[in-house]
Amino acid sequence: MKPKGQYTEENFLQYDKDNPHIWQGFVKYSLQVAQRRDYFSAKAIFHRMRWDTAIGEAGAEYKLNDGWISHYARKFMEEYPQYENFFQTRNRRVSYFDSYEDALDNVMNKNEWGF
Repeated sequence: MKPKGQYTEENFLQYDKDNPHIWQGFVKYSLQVAQRRDYFSAKAIFHRMRWDTAIGEAGAEYKLNDGWISHYARKFMEEYPQYENFFQTRNRRVSYFDSYEDALDNVMNKNEWGF
């Protein structure tokens, strides 16, 4: 099934390329919190970045869309393998599939443990 929608991997690669400052901030705060925690919330990292831009940077205009959080979390764990389980990620059963029928079929084909 080919994903579609705004938050696809292909769209993330372009978004990330166009917005390197977001990746830099995500890495900065992820490494900072990794000094004190074994795991953490990627969404909390985004909230910290929002705080910094809203309060700390006069005239900051860029926005952080929650749809990219899981992409940044996965990228971080790929590029920093020492933190491979730092963020919890999930495989979505229903998300950006070509059709409702494909999504329904994906949900119905669970394994014996219910996943």
